[in-house]
This record gives sequence, structure tokens and C-alpha cells, in this order.
Amino acid sequence: MIALLLAFALQAEPAAPAAPAPDLAGELARIVDLATPAERRAAALELAARADLALDDLLAACRSFLPLPGESAEHARPGTHAFEVDLQVGDAREKTQLLLRIPTSHDPGKPAPLMLAFHGTGGTGRGFDRLWGSVAEALGMLVLAPGETGKNEGYEFSERERRAALAALRWVRRHYDVDENRVFASGPSRGGHLTWDLALRHPDLFAAIAPMIGSPRLHLTNGENNLRFLENVAHLPIRDLQGMKDDATMVSDLVLAFERLARFKPKDALFVEHADLGHGYDFDAVDWVEFLGRVRRDPAPERVVRRAVRADEARAFHVEITALGPGVAVDLEPKVPASVWNALDEKGRREHLQDLVDARTARLEVTRKAPGHFVAKGDQVLAFRLLLSDAQIEAGKPVRVGFDGKAFEKPAARDAAVLLCEFAERFDRTFLPVAAVEVP
Repeated sequence: MIALLLAFALQAEPAAPAAPAPDLAGELARIVDLATPAERRAAALELAARADLALDDLLAACRSFLPLPGESAEHARPGTHAFEVDLQVGDAREKTQLLLRIPTSHDPGKPAPLMLAFHGTGGTGRGFDRLWGSVAEALGMLVLAPGETGKNEGYEFSERERRAALAALRWVRRHYDVDENRVFASGPSRGGHLTWDLALRHPDLFAAIAPMIGSPRLHLTNGENNLRFLENVAHLPIRDLQGMKDDATMVSDLVLAFERLARFKPKDALFVEHADLGHGYDFDAVDWVEFLGRVRRDPAPERVVRRAVRADEARAFHVEITALGPGVAVDLEPKVPASVWNALDEKGRREHLQDLVDARTARLEVTRKAPGHFVAKGDQVLAFRLLLSDAQIEAGKPVRVGFDGKAFEKPAARDAAVLLCEFAERFDRTFLPVAAVEVP
């Protein structure tokens, strides 16, 4: 009898309440919106360590990630909206003016293409809503024109300027549903220099660029030589508009850039020369609706090339250089024998100097042969890593990597920490790596 009563008591005891389902969307938003990369990484690792979260559930939450709720219904309506926002630029907060054009054709129910429009020296974002207005209407494209908060006396090729531009991009992607694979950049003069510099250093962020009366730079000091990164954008559709009576040095830099870019068999790069113009361009020389309407970024291309001289600028798509060779140098003071120098004309001297710079630049090329099989070639590269999605690996099998004549087999265990650390920085719904492979 006692045993029966005990059994009845146990059966009658109410079940423990089920643990509440985790709010993965809220957790992801909280992490993405932290101010600094260090904070985001720490929070991502903390979430990844939770035993109650399945990796496949995290993947589903990342794929369905949405922007923040609108600040007001007004800011979702078609038209040009002015914002004054505090952007995190490096270690500082900068109050920044942003102008956003929303076309009447914009469909808030699906990700929209985006044009980043950078203004010229001394200017603001005003006017770019009109310049790109008809194109935006045809494509349902958002246009974001950030204002420069610094001296605004010309592009200084500074880290702060690049970070400010990327902070503006991060802001609009958090507040509006932007298509990660249809982000474009353009701008005249200072904006043209900035467009080139961003794309050369961050080639996997854009689907196409359209710099105007601005150029890459050949300078040897202060980290300003970005011509050395030209191969990074060989995959990128480019339309460059330039008055050929403009500043002679800038025009020479552009001519040299496209001559050298041709060596890498660019996908779709066109230098649009205006023979009779000075510091000006003909916007209508390109069919922008046709051009921007057909280009898409491939978030995981089969072949990736990355040239770099800094560890914090060594990533492209799923490939990242993690250790640079001893011959890599940011700044150079080349010594050219007088006999060689004197035998060259001005164009030859510029090409020779750029050859010397290129020789001090790391280069990594990685080709995917099949899921879980990669071949890599490196110059001044000691080590690199691959960030791989489920589609790029074979479940339960090691990843095979051939690197400079050596064969490696590396484990590729699926890891929530890889996914969340990546998503915290990029929140790219179309490329979600789940494994990191270090080589060698």
C-alpha cells in the first residue's frame, strides 16, 4: 500500500515548467549592435558557448535576420530623409550627417540594392538623391550619401575616412533591409578617391563601383599606395568616368591603374574617358540602369585573390591572410641605380616604382576545386585561414588544401563560435561560415 501511494504521489507531481525558447533574433541584434569589434566578439563567443543552442537554429536565425524597427513611419516613406547620427568610427563617436533617398519603387518587403554616394571636397551629400534619382526609381535602389565630418579639404587616404564610410554602410544596413549582394559605391573627386580606396582594401563588400574624377594612388609613403591592391578588384565590375584634361598626376595614375588591371583579366572594368573635360564627367555616358541592374556580388566565389600589406586588411570573401612574409612593407624608399633610372621616361619610372612596391606586397590565391578541396598559391604569405560554409565542406570529412606544393588535411568541425563571430561583424545573410581552417 505504501508503495502504491508513493507511486501515485510521484505521478501526481506536476512536471517542471519547460525552459523558455531563446530569442535568437534578439540575441543576434544585441550582439551586432554593440559598439566595437572587441565587444561584439566577446558577446558572440559567450552566446556560442551556450549548450542549449543548436548550430542549425543559429543558422536559421542568421538567414532570417532583419534590420532594426524603423525610428518612425516617416523614415520608411519614399523621399529624401536627413539623419544626424552618432557613428562609431574606430575608438571615437562621430556625429555624422546622412542623407537617404528612398524611391517610390522601393519594396520594403524584400532586400533593396544600395548606392553609397560619396561627395566631393568641401561638399555634402546634398544633390546625390537627384543625381541617382531616376536610376534609384528604375531599380528600387536606396541611395545613402554620408557627409564628411573631418576637415573636408580633400581625400587624405586615412584610416579614419575609410572607417567612417564603413560605419555609414553599417548604419544603413541595420536600419533598412539592404541586399548584401547589391551594394554599390560611387562619388566624384574626393568621393572617387574614397570609392577606389574602399574597394581596393575591402573588395568583398561591393557588387560594383563607379568612381568619377578620382583615382587610386601611387605614393610610396604613409600607406597611400593602393595601386598595389589592383588585383583585389579584378572580379569587380567598374565604371570610371574621367575628364582627361584634369590634374595630370591623377590622370596618369588612372591610366597606369587600368593598364595594370588589364594584366589580371578584369571581369568588367571600363575606363570612360572624356577627352574635352577637365575636372568633370558626363554622368549619362553610362547606362546605369542596365549596368547596376545586372551585377550581383558572388558571396563565395570559386577563386579568390587577396593582396595585402596589413593583417587587418588581409580578408577577402572566405580567405584571410593571417601571417605576412618578412618582405612585406607598407612604406618604401626604393633605391634605383642611376643607370636604370636615367634610361626610363616618366611613364617607365612610374611603372618601375610600382613594380618595386608590388614585389613587397603579399599575394594569396585560393581556388575551390570541389567541396572540401582547395588549392592555394602564396607570395610573401606564411599562413592563412579559410572561413567555410556548409556548402564548401563535406560533412564529417577533413578539408584538403594544397599550398605551394604541399598537401594538408585539416579538420573542419562545425562551430557556433565561427558563425557568430563572423555574423557579429558582417551580418551577411548570404554567406554563413561554420568552420575555420588554418593553413599550414
